[in-house]
Amino acid sequence: MSRVPLHIVSGAPRSGKSALIERLIGARDGWFGLVNAERAGARRAALRRLPPACPCCTGRIVLQVELTRALREVRPSRVLLELPDAAHAESLGRALAAWPLGQHLRLGRTVELPRDRALAPEALERD
Repeated sequence: MSRVPLHIVSGAPRSGKSALIERLIGARDGWFGLVNAERAGARRAALRRLPPACPCCTGRIVLQVELTRALREVRPSRVLLELPDAAHAESLGRALAAWPLGQHLRLGRTVELPRDRALAPEALERD
């Protein structure tokens, strides 16, 4: 069974993480995003909003439920996950690698804003 690549998108507040995820999933069919804030007109089927909590700490259960739903319902070829604080990227990576999600997901490249602001979808497909 092939595991779906998951990319963590992190950066400073208001650095454009949600906007980057929306742009990237809009460029490719089958890509799915979990963001902290949605803009009007976003592709709803490929984008879901996370509650305002750290996905690896207080929002861990909600993250697991949303990812499980997406894997079952959307069957994405790639997942982009917004992380409000880059300091938690390692902890989130461990949580995602654990059972049961670790059987279905594999960590891809971490995207860090503002450094990766002009990232193209092709850069993530090389993973």
